[in-house]
Parts: sequence; structure tokens; C-alpha cells
Amino acid sequence: MKTLIQTKLSIPVAVLALFVISFCTNCKKANLQPDSSTTTTTIPSGPQPLDLIGIKVDSGFCYKLSYDFPVAGDTPTAPTQSTLHLFENGVELGPAHSVHADIRSYGLGQYSHWGNALYFSTSDNTNPLTNGRKYTYTVK
Repeated sequence: MKTLIQTKLSIPVAVLALFVISFCTNCKKANLQPDSSTTTTTIPSGPQPLDLIGIKVDSGFCYKLSYDFPVAGDTPTAPTQSTLHLFENGVELGPAHSVHADIRSYGLGQYSHWGNALYFSTSDNTNPLTNGRKYTYTVK
């Protein structure tokens, strides 16, 4: 009985395999030319406003903001790859690529664009939501 079932099942499988093989040999590959409607990330020129919605106190003087920046943030294997520059009322903060523990402990404008988050402190360690200053960024 087992042999009879295997034989009956193998015939439809064989027919299906022949159909797939014959069908696929007549298939053409899709046109692999880039589509002009494909969106690409453009790097904006000039200062861009930094929307502080969703900002959270990280610890100490450090604030953390998840943000969709147009450039990649630093990573463990590329700890200085970010080209983001952060400004407070038009004055550049820094240093960039700061150690997060230093931002938390000392603040004073240090920042780090890490992954898709910005860890930063204000120039005088005040709260960026209440100090009345405007924060912008540029990327190169």
C-alpha cells in the first residue's frame, strides 16, 4: 500500500516539476535599470532645524533624541563616521563623537550621533526644552 501511495504521489510531483521547468525557461529577467521614481536620501545643505519632540533625559546632563538623520551615525566599528554638526543658536557645539559617559558627567555642549540617536548636552547644561534656544544641525 505504501508503494502505491508513493507512486501515485510521485506522478503529480513529476508533472508539476516539468511544468515549472518549462515555464521558468521562458521567463525573462526584469529590467534591472534603476527606476527614476526611486527615492534617495539627499543631504540637505545649510542648517536644518532639530525637532526636539520625543527627546528624553538620558542621565546627568545628557539628552537623547531618536531622529532620522540623512547620514549614518557612529557605530562600534566606525566610531567617528558621522558627519553631523550640532548647533545651539547658530554656535557649533562639541566636541562631536564624545564618549556618552563624558556627556552625562560634564555636558557643556558635547554630543554624539550614535546609530539613529543623538546624545547631547547644551552649552551650559540647561534643559534644551526650556532654555529657549534653537538647535540645528548640518551634515557634510
